[in-house]
Amino acid sequence: MKYLDIGEVAKKSGLQASALRYYEKLGLISSIGRKGLRRQYKQDVLEKLTLINLGRKAGLSLEEVPSMFSSQGDLAVDRDMLTHKAN
Repeated sequence: MKYLDIGEVAKKSGLQASALRYYEKLGLISSIGRKGLRRQYKQDVLEKLTLINLGRKAGLSLEEVPSMFSSQGDLAVDRDMLTHKAN
């Protein structure tokens, strides 16, 4: 399996590396470790970042974003909350 380093994730997601580190600190994403000094991520982190971005565009705060995911990290959107945010 090919892993992406933080620079690749930043480039492909359009986020700054500092934002990725902050998201990791908040527990929104997680790295699998480091290669040298650079954090490494599974490729599916890009999909999760896209979903986080959609949640943010829907009006969710970074504190509310984790509620979009189950404890296993799968998408589990609370539609009522999204509807409330949209109105």
